[in-house]
Amino acid sequence: MKNDSDVKPVTGEYQEFMLSDLHIQYIPVVTPIKLWKNDMSLKNSPHVELMRIFKHCGNDWSRIQHTRYVQERRRRGEIGLNWDEKRLKIHLSRRHNVLKSIRSKGFKKDMRGEKPVRILEKPIWKTRFNLEEPWLKGYEIWDGGGVCSALYALRYKTVKAIIVEDRYPGTGNKGRYEEKLKNVEGVW
Repeated sequence: MKNDSDVKPVTGEYQEFMLSDLHIQYIPVVTPIKLWKNDMSLKNSPHVELMRIFKHCGNDWSRIQHTRYVQERRRRGEIGLNWDEKRLKIHLSRRHNVLKSIRSKGFKKDMRGEKPVRILEKPIWKTRFNLEEPWLKGYEIWDGGGVCSALYALRYKTVKAIIVEDRYPGTGNKGRYEEKLKNVEGVW
């Protein structure tokens, strides 16, 4: 399994998770929570909305360009993250490929090799930064948001994943976010 300095496996064993119980990661300032309607659940996510369009229409820009997913990615560019139209379209193509692969071959946990789907029992901004918000709840996807979204859109009920935990609870350690969010005002 890929080493990650921010999280560590609880047991290293795969567990089965209900996709309907999973949440996408919230990042203050970066995640436009109103666009999410104060609900970070996978089933409510712009990610699943995008995958449903891919499922029914393919990578059709005329249908995708006004989605919440595209709105959120464009906003990331506006607030100082490295997102422009070129990167967005490459990213969308990769997400579409994930759905096509799962649709044609099914999903097996070892498809991701050294990077399994990983789930946090509690959201990282809650454990590490003591952020208390009503939408911070449930199991949070640490790695594999695209896979979980595609599975949900394809009507899978579960995903086999590794449960991980925050290496630095309560410390405020910026970890991987320090570099990623360095140009975003108001996060820290």
